[in-house]
Order: sequence, then structure tokens, then C-alpha cells
Amino acid sequence: MASSVYQSEIVLNLNSRLFIAALEGVQESQGHERMSDRNNPIVWLAAHTAWSRNMICAILGRPVANDPFAGMFENFKAYDPAIAYPSLETIKAEWAKSSEILKEALASVSEEHLAAAGPFPNPTGDHSNAGLLAFLTQHECYDIGQMAFVKKFLTNTAMKY
Repeated sequence: MASSVYQSEIVLNLNSRLFIAALEGVQESQGHERMSDRNNPIVWLAAHTAWSRNMICAILGRPVANDPFAGMFENFKAYDPAIAYPSLETIKAEWAKSSEILKEALASVSEEHLAAAGPFPNPTGDHSNAGLLAFLTQHECYDIGQMAFVKKFLTNTAMKY
């Protein structure tokens, strides 16, 4: 593993667990419930976060085959109740797959690959693959935090570490 990704790897490994914890106790029937018409439902948050993790794998050189989230979130696409998002169980299964691919990607990525220009700019100001990894790691944390908030709203139970 490239030493420069070690800290991100710690956070991403923690997020692998927290993503599942943020969905614990949420029923499939609650997946599309919204706190208001200005908030995303947990099914959108979970699918978006899994899509983003698949993007991390691709950026690290290990794209996920047959990404079921392709086309759902590109270009900052907002929640659309007309879209048939995958079930929470499907999203969790895809999360497990991409989490395994991510472990392999982090173990094999080179410092040269990380130093190369990323495929798109990000708000960190570091436009390398490593900078994009840092941003997407933070983005994943933000999304999981939102999922935990919605989980508490839906189940009256906080996410557990």
C-alpha cells in the first residue's frame, strides 16, 4: 500500500462498518420516506454513497464491474421519486462488494498513480488522484452522517459505532 493513503484507508475501513450501522433497523418500507420535501430519503443517500465508493474504486484503478448505480447520480442529479432506486438490501450487498474491491485497490495503488492528475477537479485544491481520494473520503463521511441522522428520525435509534 502507498503510505500516503494510510489515513484515508483507516477512515474508509471505519466507513465500511458505519454505512451498515446507519441502515440497521431501517425497514425497506421506510427507505423512501423524507423528513421534508427538501431532504433526501435514506435509499437515495445510501445508493449515492455506494455509487461514490464505486467511483473511489475506479479512481484507484479498480473499477467495479456492472455498477448498478451508473447513471443515477452523475452531474449532481438530485433525488427523483420517479427513479426506481435499488432496495436497501441490494445497496448493502453492493456496498459489501465495493468495500472488498476498495481494500484491494488501496493495497495495490502506487504513489505514482496517486500523484497523477485526477479525472475531475475537487474542492480540496489538490487535483491529483490522492487529492480526489481525500475529498471523496470526506464526502463519504458526510453522506454516512446524513444517513445516521435519517436513521434516527426513522427508527428512534442512533447509529452505533
